[in-house]
Amino acid sequence: MRHPALRTWLLLLVATFVMILALNFPGHLSVDSVMSLAEGRTGTRMSWSPPLHAAILGFFDRLQPGTGLYIAAVSLVLLGAWAALPALRPRIAWTGPLLLALVMATPQVAIWQGIVWKDVLFANFAVAAFVALAVAGRWWAAAPARFGFLFLSGLLLAGAALVRQNGLIVIPFAGFALAWIAARSGSRRPAIWGLAGVIAPLVLMAGLNAVTPPLAPPPPPKNPASIKKNPGLRSVQHYDLAAALAADPTRPLVIERTRPKAAAELRQIAPKIYSPVRSDTLNASVAFGQAAWSVNDAAMNAEWRSLILSDPAGYVARRLAIFQWVFAAPDIDQCLPVFVGVEGPALQLSQAGLHPRHSATDGKLYNYATWFFDTPAMSHVAFAALALVVGLLLLIRREPPDLAVAGMLAAALAFAATFAVISLACDYRYLYFLDLAAISGSLYLAIDPRLRRSRR
Repeated sequence: MRHPALRTWLLLLVATFVMILALNFPGHLSVDSVMSLAEGRTGTRMSWSPPLHAAILGFFDRLQPGTGLYIAAVSLVLLGAWAALPALRPRIAWTGPLLLALVMATPQVAIWQGIVWKDVLFANFAVAAFVALAVAGRWWAAAPARFGFLFLSGLLLAGAALVRQNGLIVIPFAGFALAWIAARSGSRRPAIWGLAGVIAPLVLMAGLNAVTPPLAPPPPPKNPASIKKNPGLRSVQHYDLAAALAADPTRPLVIERTRPKAAAELRQIAPKIYSPVRSDTLNASVAFGQAAWSVNDAAMNAEWRSLILSDPAGYVARRLAIFQWVFAAPDIDQCLPVFVGVEGPALQLSQAGLHPRHSATDGKLYNYATWFFDTPAMSHVAFAALALVVGLLLLIRREPPDLAVAGMLAAALAFAATFAVISLACDYRYLYFLDLAAISGSLYLAIDPRLRRSRR
């Protein structure tokens, strides 16, 4: 603590925490945030979001009604990980605190950490997991510290994978990084370490699932036929089918054999309402929804396989057009670049103990965020490039903590790539982990930017 740069670093983190709470308390909640909080408070499923997020919200809501404690705890996960970064290097340069002071001002930190979204929780968990892995690599020779931080890393990875459906992809990258760290640290069985780094989070996922309070099913609807199975997969299938019909309304359809009327309606409706920007236009069409959901799962699965296998080039082109909006949105204003205030269905707002909120402070926060729109500070493309550069520089140095941070950056890029297949909208939050990982990796490199390896 005698080094002034280290003191400055820690003071800036304290200031960041105070700033997040001062600007955003008790948190910003969109429709799905309100639904998750209502699920956590009532114990009844109202959406198809992962139940762990609702359970965490419910836990903090029972301690203090609302989401104030939640955003404080979630932001501490990230700031605690950043507080550990100087311990990974033998020295701290002033470039670290300088970059941190700049990072504090970005919407990704100043505002996004106050938004009650599972995307933010996932990103914080994932960043903290790889930092814990880096600490284990730094203190590899001290077995108690090594195993303690490896357990923490596995627990955070398990939590991340349970709050974001496609977050499972980060676990293999952590396992590979652990194997490389073990090899660099002199272990004679790095493959065993890598395998354990994959299996342990999966086991911990099962444990977390077992202790997560189950959500009771919602009251049965008046019309049993309205019950939707596999809503996540079906939503992707409907979106891909609409895209294919918008490109060629005359294409042959498998579902015509069993549901000719539904197929005819989809041919007519899809070209009018499809947009690569988001699938909300499909959800807003009652006629499209009735026609699409009238097809059973087996027939829709066959249709989806057919549109991919019969025209793979067309499928890839359509998916790339959708992914372009997620990754490099031509118009960021259409992609919910930031959210402030509270809004949601009246019933769920009441169940969550909330009221709609669009205060003057919320308006000022949104206005502040607009200063960053259409700049590299809010460009996933820019953060992807930054992640690549920082990752390559860390691989030049290749000390054990470097490998963990490089693994985090690779995991963030892979996570972003999954949206080329599953994206349903261009919302900026879906790739928030990419931004936060690139920021965290840059902070780590800025703490000690020397590329030569340190002497132990």
